[in-house]
Amino acid sequence: MRQLKITRLKEWANRRFSYKILVDGKEQFEIANGQERFLTIDEGATVQAKIMWCGSRIVDISSDKVKELRVRGNKGVHILFPILSFIALNICVTINIVYPDNGLKTAVTSIIVGVMIYALCLATIWRNKFLDIELVTD
Repeated sequence: MRQLKITRLKEWANRRFSYKILVDGKEQFEIANGQERFLTIDEGATVQAKIMWCGSRIVDISSDKVKELRVRGNKGVHILFPILSFIALNICVTINIVYPDNGLKTAVTSIIVGVMIYALCLATIWRNKFLDIELVTD
């Protein structure tokens, strides 16, 4: 048995939601934005963070060198995807307003469908990449 420090970094994305910490598939506690908690674990345990139906990858804590886990939202999902989606959708709307009878409607529709497919895959297929979990050794 040993102590493991779990830190949730302070972040803007998901600030209102607590992450659930699972050890060997069983929920141990919830951790709020910017909070630190300590966990007593056995050797060879696995840890995962969850939020709603999404989560992080499962990490194996078999090494004695691991002293801390840092959990945060995936930057690509929480920062880049909304910004790029907003830009792409604004370009599509602008093209449709400026050139209403142009052949660009097919390209614009494919961009919108691409954004929707990515969002759907993020919520289903890649749901365990929604959060990042980082092992810190000392």
